[in-house]
Amino acid sequence: MFKSKSLRKITVVMENFKYGGATTHLLSLINNKKFKNTKFTIITNKSNNAAKSILKSCNKKKVLIIYYHTLNVTSVKSNFLKLLFFLIKPLLFLISIRQMYKILEKVEFDLLLANCGGYGDFRSEMASIFASRLLKKRNIHLLIHHCYSKPKLWFFLINFINLFIGKIINGLIFVSFATKNSIKKNTLLFAFFSNKCSVIHNGIVLKKVNKKKLDYFRTRNGIIKVGMLARIEACKGQIDLIEGFNKLPESLKVKYKIFFVGSGDAKEVNYLKKKIYDYKLERFIKIIKYINKESRLILQNFNLFFSLTRDFEGFGYSIAEALYAGVPVVSTKVGGVTEFLNNKNSMLIKPMDIKSITKIFKDFAYNKKEWKAKIVNGKSLIKNNYNSNIMSNNYSNYFIKK
Repeated sequence: MFKSKSLRKITVVMENFKYGGATTHLLSLINNKKFKNTKFTIITNKSNNAAKSILKSCNKKKVLIIYYHTLNVTSVKSNFLKLLFFLIKPLLFLISIRQMYKILEKVEFDLLLANCGGYGDFRSEMASIFASRLLKKRNIHLLIHHCYSKPKLWFFLINFINLFIGKIINGLIFVSFATKNSIKKNTLLFAFFSNKCSVIHNGIVLKKVNKKKLDYFRTRNGIIKVGMLARIEACKGQIDLIEGFNKLPESLKVKYKIFFVGSGDAKEVNYLKKKIYDYKLERFIKIIKYINKESRLILQNFNLFFSLTRDFEGFGYSIAEALYAGVPVVSTKVGGVTEFLNNKNSMLIKPMDIKSITKIFKDFAYNKKEWKAKIVNGKSLIKNNYNSNIMSNNYSNYFIKK
C-alpha cells in the first residue's frame, strides 16, 4: 500500500467518448490490489459512453462518478456553428476552468490525475489542472496515452498554456516512449521539467476468460478466423487488409474468414463495403458493428489478429490482450508498439504494406511451427512484463516519490 497514509482519495478527470485504452487502463488501476484502500472519484463528460462500463466493472463503493457537460468538444454538423465554436474556443476553455473549479471544490482528494487519451487541443483535463491550482491543491499529475494531435486553430495560444501546465503539475506520465517523444517534440510541456516525467507502460489484467464461441464468428470447421478489433476508419487500416487479402489465389482465400469488429462513420463503413463488393469478397469478409463484450472474449474467437494502424499507437491494449489470449498478432510498426513487440513474439510490418499482408496470409496457412513459437513467446512476454500488477506498482511508487 501507499507509504503516505493521506493518499487515500484519487480524483481522475477524463474527457472521453468511447470505451478504449484509456478506460481499460483506468479500470486496471482501480481494480488492482495495490489500490484496494483507495477511493476514486471520476469526473467525466456526460457523453462518455464508457462511464457505465466503469461502474459495472469495479466495486461501486470505492468509485464515484461525477458528470459534466463538455465545453471543449462539439458534435454539431453545421459548418457555420463549427466555425463559431472554433473561434470562441479560448472563451469556452476559460469557462471550463470555472466549471472544473466548481466541481473540484466539492471533492476531497489527495491526488488529481488528469487522464488524457490524446493531447494537443483545449481539453477539460487541462482545465482541471488550472482549477486544482486555484484551489491550492499541490498533488497534480498529467497522464497522456496517445501522440500529439495538432489543433485546427489556436496553436500558439495552446502552447503558451502548456508552459503554465508544465509549471503547475507535479508529474507527467506517458504510456510509451513514443508518446513521450511526440509530446516533447510538439509542445512546451517540458520547458519547466527536469526529472518530473516518467514512462509507465500499460499492463493487462491476468485473468482467465471462459472460452466461449460467439455466434458472430461461427464458420465451417477448418476455416481460419482472422480479426481486426478497431474503429472502422482509414487510419486503422481495414482497407489494407482487404487489398492484401484480395491478391491471394482463390485456393487460399477459401481457407479464411475475416471479421472487422468496430463501429465507424457511415461513410467509412460504406466505403469498406463497396470495396468488398467490388472485389467480390462478400463470402470471405464480414463487418460486425461494436460488440458489447469484453475485448479478450472477442479476441479468443480469432486464429489470427491484425492491428494495421497507419499512423500511431500509444501502446496497443488489444494487441497485448491478443498475445495473452494466445492469438498470434500481425502489427504495423507504429508508435509504442515496437517497445514490446518483435518478430519473435509477433509479425511486424510497415504501415500500408500490402505485399507483406498477402505474404502473411500465405505463410500462416502453411507455416504452423513458426507461428506457434510466436504464440508462446507473446503470452510469456505479457504475463511476465506487461501485467496490471507491474503497472499498478509502478504508479504507486511514482505517486509516492512525487
